[in-house]
Amino acid sequence: MEYPLPQFLSIKPKVAGPLNLMQLLYIVGGAIVAVIFYFTASLTTFIVIGIPVMILALILAFGKRKGFPIPTIIGRSFMFIFASKKYLWQKVDTPAIVLPKATKAKPAELKDDETISLKLAGQSRLKEIGRLIEIHPK
Repeated sequence: MEYPLPQFLSIKPKVAGPLNLMQLLYIVGGAIVAVIFYFTASLTTFIVIGIPVMILALILAFGKRKGFPIPTIIGRSFMFIFASKKYLWQKVDTPAIVLPKATKAKPAELKDDETISLKLAGQSRLKEIGRLIEIHPK
């Protein structure tokens, strides 16, 4: 028997308009904190604390860095900082390899009648083959 599978499992369902549940909670939480500071504290306290809290809530709700949501990045950062580290590679003590000292090679001495000559090719081998093909009778 076949069962239908949902195709888009990574898309979170929308709760309020275009917002999913986590985005809605971040925005409502930031708005509640901002409203509390607006009605209970002075205007300067609201500006110093309430507005940045609301901006932080918006960043947490909608911000992404390299395709990952900001709360995921923050959670992974804390896990990296506070979790125990697992080292996969450990250095093994091995005896040091001692190589013999290199000695300078003396240049070969040439006799007066010996000279070093370089063999220079007149033409490339490909051109020579091409010329032989052109002049060769069939």
